[in-house]
Parts: sequence; structure tokens; C-alpha cells
Amino acid sequence: MQSDKKTAILKSVLHLVNSVGFYHLNMKRIAAEAGVAAGTFYLYFKSKEEVINELYNLAVDEFNLAVLKEYDASGSLKEVFMNMLDTAVHFYLEHKDYFSFIEQYTYAPFLFKENQEQNFTLLLPIYKMMRQGKKKQLIKNLPDAILLSFIHGSMNTMIKMHFAKKVDLTKPAMRKKYYEACWDAVAK
Repeated sequence: MQSDKKTAILKSVLHLVNSVGFYHLNMKRIAAEAGVAAGTFYLYFKSKEEVINELYNLAVDEFNLAVLKEYDASGSLKEVFMNMLDTAVHFYLEHKDYFSFIEQYTYAPFLFKENQEQNFTLLLPIYKMMRQGKKKQLIKNLPDAILLSFIHGSMNTMIKMHFAKKVDLTKPAMRKKYYEACWDAVAK
């Protein structure tokens, strides 16, 4: 029963933080949205910052689980790359709330130090794949941050453009063009 209340609080915070923002978030609003008494929040969390940090961990963990669940290293590096990118894009298309939240809070100054380090676990599958590609001389020998900006940065932009109805990532042909462009940006 307690975990149901905690889950309800986390879901309400996710919805509210994406609709009203962190600074307009208050315990009364969270409790009303979650359908719990105002004091119940403090049974699970000490502050807004703590609930945001826990929610961030949850979002990152779910993203990683989705990407790794579909990970299959048996294909060529390009196939693995395309599959990982496709899985990540599908996750964000199906979880707009997580996309908005992760995008908004990845570099927030109030994320706990361990969560700032968690930022890198969000991209760990991509880092591993890039390093394998560099070893095999299939991916450009550039610093990971530069390669990542071509992949993750462009993915964030494409997802935003999709939600703004500037591109339609539900169309396989559009996704394929985008994935090919990402591959061309990082491949030797």
C-alpha cells in the first residue's frame, strides 16, 4: 500500500513538473494530484529536490532498461547502432513525459552528485558501442563527448521537432533517414 502512494506521488510530480515546472511545484499541489494527504509526501521524501532526484533515477533506469532489453550485439556495428537509436527514439516517443523530464533536469544544479554521475549511465550503452566501434576502426576516433553530441544531441532535437509536429518520427522512412545521417556523422 505504501509503495502505491509513493508511486502516485512520483507520477504526480512527473506530470506537474512537466506542466508547471519545478519552481511552481508545491507539496499541496503534489498531494492533490496524487490523491494523498499533504503530509504523506514527507513520509517518502524530505524535499522537492529529493523527489526530483528519485524521479530522475527512475526515468534514467527505465530508459536504460528499454535500450538494453533490445540490445543485440550479434549484428554489424551499424545494425547495433541503428537498433539502439531506434529503441531510444521509440522509448521517448512512447514516454513523452520522461523525455521532457530528462531533457529538462539532466543538467539541473540541484541534482544530487550521485545523480549527476547517473547522467552518464543514461548514455552508457551508447558509450560502450562507440568504444567498440573505435577499436574496430569503424567509428571516427573523436572524443566521446563529440560523438555523443552527434547522436544524443541530435536525437533530442529530433524528438522535440516531432512533438512540435515539424517532423513525423512515426514514419519509418523518416526515422531511417535520421538514423543514416547519425551513422554518417560518426562512422569512418
